[in-house]
Amino acid sequence: MANKAHLFPGILGSIRWLFVPGEPEIQGDDIGHGSCVASKVASPSFGVAKSANIVLVRVDPVDGKVLVSNVIAAWGVIAADITSKNMEQKAVVSSSMSGER
Repeated sequence: MANKAHLFPGILGSIRWLFVPGEPEIQGDDIGHGSCVASKVASPSFGVAKSANIVLVRVDPVDGKVLVSNVIAAWGVIAADITSKNMEQKAVVSSSMSGER
């Protein structure tokens, strides 16, 4: 389990992870890009929604490339979670992707 204090020091809201079926269940951000983007939302100092609850989904590259099918699968997991938690019209989704061009 990722250390909340390490990825998001001082965050007021909760952090939880969703996983895409068939993807490794890794809780972490090796590059730092996703946690940097999430901090713009929920950082206690500079976030625009300081007490927001963050749900993280990680899609790992296959042979150095993120597959479009895995990104689409991740969006399906996100949509199912929003529906199951009755968060329609309340949830905000932000995709953060990095890698080689």
